[in-house]
Amino acid sequence: MKFIRLLFTFFLFSIYAFAQKPSRIELVHADVNEFDEAINKNADRLLGNVTFKHENAIMTCDSAYLYKQENNLEAFGHVRINQGDTTTITGRHLIYLGDTRLAQMFDDVEMKDRNMTLNTSRLDYNMQDDIASYADSAHIIDEENTLTSSRGYLYSNSHELFFKQDVVLINPQFKLTCDTLKYSTTSKTAFFLSPTFIRSAENLIYCENGWYNTDNQTSLFTDHAYLQSKEQLLRGDTVTYDRVQSIGIGYGNVSVYDSTNKVIISGDYAEHHEKVDSSFVTGHATVIQIYEKDSLFMHGDTLRAVPDSADHSVDTSGSRKRNLFVYHHVKIFRSDLQGRCDSLVYSYIDSTIRMYTDPVLWSGLNQLTADSITIQTANSKIDKMYLVNSSFITSRADSLEKGGVDSLRFNQIRGKNMTGYFAENKLYKIYVTGNGQTIYYGKNKQEKDFGVNRADCSDLIIRVNENKVQQITLLTQPDGTLYPMKELSPSELRLKGFTWRDDDRPKTKDGIYEK
Repeated sequence: MKFIRLLFTFFLFSIYAFAQKPSRIELVHADVNEFDEAINKNADRLLGNVTFKHENAIMTCDSAYLYKQENNLEAFGHVRINQGDTTTITGRHLIYLGDTRLAQMFDDVEMKDRNMTLNTSRLDYNMQDDIASYADSAHIIDEENTLTSSRGYLYSNSHELFFKQDVVLINPQFKLTCDTLKYSTTSKTAFFLSPTFIRSAENLIYCENGWYNTDNQTSLFTDHAYLQSKEQLLRGDTVTYDRVQSIGIGYGNVSVYDSTNKVIISGDYAEHHEKVDSSFVTGHATVIQIYEKDSLFMHGDTLRAVPDSADHSVDTSGSRKRNLFVYHHVKIFRSDLQGRCDSLVYSYIDSTIRMYTDPVLWSGLNQLTADSITIQTANSKIDKMYLVNSSFITSRADSLEKGGVDSLRFNQIRGKNMTGYFAENKLYKIYVTGNGQTIYYGKNKQEKDFGVNRADCSDLIIRVNENKVQQITLLTQPDGTLYPMKELSPSELRLKGFTWRDDDRPKTKDGIYEK
């Protein structure tokens, strides 16, 4: 039984080996078939209209040597290979190994299939697996794209192309350059496997990994990816782009840099719409207005930047000035100015910040509140500040004592509207219009409190030096009284609407993220 099993195994192996034996190259036609030992003792010499058949391939040429014993051939002249009904290869010199079905085509090589045409000086084609490769530069064209590279592999069965070194892909919409690229001829999608640049009339895209569908113009980029369009630069861990809609989206560690206005907007998620020149950011959303010496940091739940409809002028880049909207839980920080509110609008056209819904600002020792606050800047410095309705300015008149806010003394200015004037980012004058009231603690030459000055006046001017009130000028219907320190009750030392919100004040630029 054991012998029979061995014999049966040998019989099956013999059948398998016989089935796998390579087929012979068949000579179909030649005008002249000769053998000349002086020329080549191992081959038949074939001349004129030579045709070979092997497996599903037909090969034609002007002349050839057929090595019957080795099952190889060498062809010259107008060489042509037809592989089935899908692939055609032409050239001037062919070496074909029948046992392995490896074709090596040289000189003016052209390979065509249903989707593309390839030109190179040498092409190695494994006809068994339908894999072609080149290592001496190639030029490839399909319906819309032209590609060149130094080396490449073409997998006909999977309709995939793999390119290496000096890769350039030219599309009617863009030009792509990289070192390593994979391309699918069926999905018309390019996959990036190295640092890649995609340049177009609208923008520049960079990534080190990702893909681009050349048919529907959608793409995804990762690894140091960015999208630059005119004055906008969008970065993110992942960036997607729809060229038809002109929409770029960033995910994770996103930033949008506006070079025209010197603004950086960052967050966890961002969209940039090129057609309307607008950006949207959320998740740890932050705005940094870059100044030469001291940048301004702003944070809110959501940021949106859009062109200013009132700005009809266009700069050399073709863009207009923009407005920046910051929504909900807004905080701002600069070394000389801090604030918070629920919503904020920053206009680049006039460098103005407008704060709405319970706004509060801190400038040095002064706390400023109103129904709305407008900060006007010029040359990267605060120029004026407008407090509209229920305006209130508070500053501490003494050092922090035990007992909390109730035990502290505060200089207070109250009025309907106020205008603050700044020099070198320091408040030096305040003009109060309507229902003006003040409480001011006077000090003697030894800097000790000697009384409380309480005044009511429709309009008044306050002059400030080093964040301290130096002079109060009562303009219309003044009524002021200096009281001894202990004569007024605690309630009389607080004007209506008084509040002290120092705990809300961002102490550092990172403090804008604290809830």
